[in-house]
Amino acid sequence: MKKDLYIICVLLLALFGPLELSAQEYGVNKGYKGSVELGFAAGAGTVGHNRGEFIHVSGYQFNKWLSVGVGVGIQVWQVTQQVTLPLFIDIESIFMEKTISPYINLRTGYCWGLSQDEMLPKDGVYFSPTVGFRWGISYKMALKLGVGYLMQSSDILQNYHTLNQFEEKIYFHSLIAKVAFEF
Repeated sequence: MKKDLYIICVLLLALFGPLELSAQEYGVNKGYKGSVELGFAAGAGTVGHNRGEFIHVSGYQFNKWLSVGVGVGIQVWQVTQQVTLPLFIDIESIFMEKTISPYINLRTGYCWGLSQDEMLPKDGVYFSPTVGFRWGISYKMALKLGVGYLMQSSDILQNYHTLNQFEEKIYFHSLIAKVAFEF
């Protein structure tokens, strides 16, 4: 895995140029900003469920420090093999005009289950703050590595198929690792 990541980074550097970029080439200029991202959420707590996600965000970079966008993705839950679709608002801030710069990100929205599970549906609120580093590789392109927290809510059925059946709201808490390509 580490060897594959190293090879990908070397190939991207060869394609997109050297690390020494001028101030205009950090990719933090006004205008459209998009990204694609892969993430893995490791479930925590009593209802921890692992899942992988593929996310696309389209937004607008307002200035050197702030961008706002809308994101959509696909999540696949490890144990149940359910597929969910998160839709969210994405707010991101970059802290420095350097080739490698720290960033913070906040996502909030809703997640819909695309495959049904009567006992444990995955429809509910989606909330994910992230911190990480952005590595500018050329004009308007960057690699981002981040870690964060992911919380999703769901209304599950208790005492399934009994006279005492009722819904209860639960929260799936996870730690998430993300790698993204920004353009």
